Parts: sequence; C-alpha cells; structure tokens
Amino acid sequence: MDFFLWGHIKVVIYTSPCDSEEDRIARILETATTFRQQPGILERTRHSLLRRCRLYIEVGGRTYEHLL
Repeated sequence: MDFFLWGHIKVVIYTSPCDSEEDRIARILETATTFRQQPGILERTRHSLLRRCRLYIEVGGRTYEHLL
C-alpha cells in the first residue's frame, strides 16, 4: 500500500486504542469506505506512488527516501 494512503489510514484507525482484531478490521473497512467518498484522495495516492516509482528508477534502485 502506498505510504501516503497508509499514513492517513493509520491516523484514523489509531486515534484511540483498538480493543480487538475485529475492531481494527472494522476501523480499516470504515476508513477505506470514507476515503473512497473523498474527492481526490485516490488521485493523490496515485501521484505519490508514481513519484516514488520515478525516483526509484532515477537512483537505479538505491535508497531514495531522502529525496522525497
């Protein structure tokens, strides 16, 4: 999963402690549904992923996180 989207999902899911695995799964599903309804979130995710792929290619597979 792209870092951009996962970062947003983690913020929503872990704002309060999860009591069980079922609770965590329910929060993930609810968050995914919410994000699908937000205009532009998937487009920003796509741009983030493409940016990382291009950087990876530019540096020849070496570490690139410092360039972000």
